[in-house]
Amino acid sequence: MMRTGLIVALAGLVLSAACTAEQLGLPRVPVRAVSPDGRDVAFVRNHPELDPPNQSLWLGPIDGRAVQVQRVPPDAWWCDRISWAADSSRVAFVVADAVVQLYEAASARRIYSGWVGRRSWDQPPGFILLDFSLNANGSAAIFRECVRKYVPVSAAQQNRRGTRVRPVMEQCTTTPATVAFATIAAENHW
Repeated sequence: MMRTGLIVALAGLVLSAACTAEQLGLPRVPVRAVSPDGRDVAFVRNHPELDPPNQSLWLGPIDGRAVQVQRVPPDAWWCDRISWAADSSRVAFVVADAVVQLYEAASARRIYSGWVGRRSWDQPPGFILLDFSLNANGSAAIFRECVRKYVPVSAAQQNRRGTRVRPVMEQCTTTPATVAFATIAAENHW
């Protein structure tokens, strides 16, 4: 029995040594944002996955009783931005640079889920949100929009995974748009 446990433990070390930090779910919490009033915290948690990203969104009081509010679809979707309303009533998670998950802080209830700018069914989305924030009470999104395109890279510039393209942002708007979530929801009643 002990010998089997040792073999399993050694196999885990070999697997761990061969995996990247992202595959091991590290850093455990890559994005964290405390509410302006200091009472609540929103964060993203990474989970181990051979083909990352694999993340979940969390929200709750700063004292550590946060709850998972959503699991992000693995492999192709990620969250790297969190924005709080100035009055700390709402928080937005920006997923895949284009989709917004808006939650009420007090109840952790989702208020809005979907596109804010132009929709893109590309994977990852072709239209992205830049400089995203919420208005004072979290009823509207403020953002600039860009087109994300991919351009080839030379063999010398490829990363260790052999990625042959890199993203570039083009056609970025210069003036921020302000769009109310109620308006977006009314227009997109699908």
